[in-house]
Amino acid sequence: MKKIFILSLLCVCLTAVLAFAQTALESAIDAPDDDLEINVIKGNSERDLGVVFNHSSHDSIDCFTCHHKNTVANQPESCANCHTDTAPDAQGYKSFFRAMHLKGAKQTTCLACHGEEFEGDKDLTGCTNSACHPTGLY
Repeated sequence: MKKIFILSLLCVCLTAVLAFAQTALESAIDAPDDDLEINVIKGNSERDLGVVFNHSSHDSIDCFTCHHKNTVANQPESCANCHTDTAPDAQGYKSFFRAMHLKGAKQTTCLACHGEEFEGDKDLTGCTNSACHPTGLY
């Protein structure tokens, strides 16, 4: 009985240490400054589809909810590292536009999250003249 208690206590301690290490690692991630322009399509298309993103308004969300994890550095990956097809009508997993807008994907997308969080609020879910695309899409 004493061995089971000690083993259980060690398991709890190990879990706490791992949770603390993960939290410390996540808090060590330095997000870019606010007013970050996400616009890898600019110059690759006649359409200007850029958005201004503020990490500070998303600081309650775990970085890896939106970003893939770099397995070497254990840091968030830029979406543009893998989603390299910048054509607005591109299809498939390489499409940057679809990485931001696809609903039902494994990784959370901007549009999917905003659709859930701000359903019915056209300023935070709309495509044209919204907070995301204030000047529209063309």
